Amino acid sequence: MRNVLVIFALGGALLAQPLRALADETDTPVDESLDRAIKAVGGKETLLDVFRFRERVLITSTPAPPVAGDEKGNRTSVVKAGGGWWTGTKKRNKDKVCVLCWAWTLRILLDDKSKIEAIPDIVVDKKPVFGLRVTGSVKEPINLFFDRESHRLTAIDFTDTRHVFSAWKKTKEGHLYPAHIAGLRFADRNLGTVQKK
Repeated sequence: MRNVLVIFALGGALLAQPLRALADETDTPVDESLDRAIKAVGGKETLLDVFRFRERVLITSTPAPPVAGDEKGNRTSVVKAGGGWWTGTKKRNKDKVCVLCWAWTLRILLDDKSKIEAIPDIVVDKKPVFGLRVTGSVKEPINLFFDRESHRLTAIDFTDTRHVFSAWKKTKEGHLYPAHIAGLRFADRNLGTVQKK
């Protein structure tokens, strides 16, 4: 099967809307995990909401060629986390990519409709990670995995694919983001195994 490689280069970011509190009166392991994950990217006030980025999407089973900043294959998108995604002036109507982007910004964890539960730890790219499952605000459950040391987002399991995040960078506005995302189709979703290519 094929891999999906996405290269992100973020442009200006706009922040809006207050977020719900991270914890209730009593701290639970889920609340502590949420707190660590949000703090790892600079706090809830730095989470992306409406933003623009340039990306290069490669659907291939071979290594990605080097990135050229002015490459014609790159495209510019505007995203409203949890809402819409536009490539140029054309709106994308793929629910899956919008949900994935919403999860990638971590705003899905703070939505009032989101129900969050801890899931068993796994290993992604030879790193131990802790997991949170989100339901309620999405049609299908989505699992987010965070590095045990840095607490940064490491992977998202959604529908038939695991998306693995790496090459963390920071925008001039101070937003942390993974500049490289590899999408790998599951060999067996129940076992959490992905295809080797």
